Amino acid sequence: MINRRKFLHLTGTGAAGILTSGLASIISAPDVGAATGENNKFNPDLDIDLIARESEIPIFPGKPTYAWTYRGNLIKGDHTSLIENRSSYLGPTLQVKKGQKVRIRFTNDIPEETIVHWHGLHVPAVMDGHPSYVIPRGETYTYEFEVKNRAGTYWYHPHPHGRTGPQVYGGMAGLFLVSDEADEAAGLPAGQYDIPLVIQDRSFDTDNQLMYLSGHMMEQMVGFLGDRILVNGKPDYILPVATRPYRLRLLNGSNSRIYKLAWKDGRPLTVIGTDGGLLEKPVQKRYVMLAPAERLEIWADFSTYPVDSQTALVSLPFDTNMAGGGRMRQRGMMGRRGSGMLGRENDPSNGDPFTIFKVHVKTKETERYPLPDRLVRIPRYRPEAAVNFKQPRTFRLAMQHMSGVINGRTFKMNEVADDEVVRMGTLEQWGFVNDARGMGMMGMMNQPHPMHLHGKQFQVLERQGVAHDGYIDEGWKDTVLVMPGERVRILVRFDDYPGLFLYHCHNLEHEDMGMMRNYYVRQ
Repeated sequence: MINRRKFLHLTGTGAAGILTSGLASIISAPDVGAATGENNKFNPDLDIDLIARESEIPIFPGKPTYAWTYRGNLIKGDHTSLIENRSSYLGPTLQVKKGQKVRIRFTNDIPEETIVHWHGLHVPAVMDGHPSYVIPRGETYTYEFEVKNRAGTYWYHPHPHGRTGPQVYGGMAGLFLVSDEADEAAGLPAGQYDIPLVIQDRSFDTDNQLMYLSGHMMEQMVGFLGDRILVNGKPDYILPVATRPYRLRLLNGSNSRIYKLAWKDGRPLTVIGTDGGLLEKPVQKRYVMLAPAERLEIWADFSTYPVDSQTALVSLPFDTNMAGGGRMRQRGMMGRRGSGMLGRENDPSNGDPFTIFKVHVKTKETERYPLPDRLVRIPRYRPEAAVNFKQPRTFRLAMQHMSGVINGRTFKMNEVADDEVVRMGTLEQWGFVNDARGMGMMGMMNQPHPMHLHGKQFQVLERQGVAHDGYIDEGWKDTVLVMPGERVRILVRFDDYPGLFLYHCHNLEHEDMGMMRNYYVRQ
């Protein structure tokens, strides 16, 4: 079990920088009691118990690592709907079909309040994991919803205000995979050739225990950067493959680290999907930027590789101020090496390219599998159909006085400003503006912000200030990276569900510092 000393070691001594917010009167507090009970008229296709608990996980030789984990139990449904990751701190992978009804009884057994957010899923407000719904240890929150999303790689993680960063870092996250007929008809690798890969950076001490925030101001302003890369909760990950194509589903589950992904041998990345599922057609890139919470699906064909050969997916160095302002290379926390120390040539903290995972070609296959020219059809929003076509909403992102702000405001639990109220059933243009302010200490305030909307998938309409070719803005997104000096416009439809939802930076340290706001969908 995690005692107080180990818990503080994980979460940062004194929990410096954690903010608290009082309630505002604009939106009444939700009826939590009414939301946590089961609906007798709801007949689920899939019924699951999900528990957050303290665990000991063997990651390195020697002492196990203390972590907080999700563990599941299938009550009703197909046995393939819940895949446990017993050897990892990651929660069970949930596999569902579009149109299925899901009941998840979430029980909190960690020593602080928490709640679960279903990242990327289109669900009612009371099922979305707003921090006002947090439950203390020993209590249960019941989620009941129909899966309305198209096929895609989604995920789930905690969402308490001020504590999302340490809880995710401590191990609480899992995949939520949705399938549908269109995805199955696309002719892509399936079964053992369809592989999810969760990428995270972590730091460990000499006893194999997680190290988080040290309390230094700049560490919070930048966001926590670990010095060890883990894939599916494992260090030094090697993916064994045959000489054939694979569908690789990549999730950036890191707190704040952005990856510039490329193949080590220089061949292009073939992208087939993003946050909200498949693209209309494959897109090839020399490299792709992947920010926290973003997902990427790639067609990886190893047909031409000799048996027993190796390659690797790597992250290339880049400047966080790629679009303007000062220049600061994304790097980790120097001088904090424990038993998880990487060699210098593969250390995310030194600014050089580093390996995400290695690929080992182990077996020969002779059958060929062509890459489809077309994947799925995506209906396109028309910009002129937006109700605010002539006056898009604009949200300015900044770091000010140890807080993250959106239009000068920090998070208040139930507060909604006039420019954060939208009407259900309308299409809107939203703009995110990340102003660059210069060099030196002011340049340190120029941080990338991966902006996430709860409950919605959107389409990226336009970027300004882009200095590279690494974005995949095609298809459906729920998180969009906005570099310093960039302006991004999106089109989003507010359909089906009224109520209070969140939009925020998915750099979890920025989010915990207040760079999060409510938006309210009114009928």
